[in-house]
Amino acid sequence: REDVPQGYWDCCKPSCAWPDKGNVDQPTRSCEAVTGETLTDSNTVSVCDGGTAACCADHMPFTVTDEVTMSFAAAAVGGITGLDGDENCGECYELEWTDEEFDYGGGAHPNIVGKRHIIQVTNIGYDVTGDHSFDLQIPSAGQGVFDTG
Repeated sequence: REDVPQGYWDCCKPSCAWPDKGNVDQPTRSCEAVTGETLTDSNTVSVCDGGTAACCADHMPFTVTDEVTMSFAAAAVGGITGLDGDENCGECYELEWTDEEFDYGGGAHPNIVGKRHIIQVTNIGYDVTGDHSFDLQIPSAGQGVFDTG
């Protein structure tokens, strides 16, 4: 299906970092906000709720090969997407960048058109509405509704 992924980076602990989310062996990693160390207690409260658990700084997009990139994403379950929520934690999806342009601007840079992008769902966007499936974690892409991280 055609989709228009968006971006975010709110620093909050990913919702998939809580126990018992998705069909995975362990929750998504979260990191201590000040030191950046990986937390071992998945019940540590999020920085967005006054705690110390934050998104790990290495949850940014990265290059695998000249044709494939990867990143982490929030499943946008507040709109019409076919995604369900917590059970999507840990799932992976393959996207392909197209040359489609949008009336509001944007679209893929010509250098990545036709290339593949693999995402893993590490967060759930119950607050996200609209006709898109994923919000990609990209530093400086905007905080959205969670602006205390």
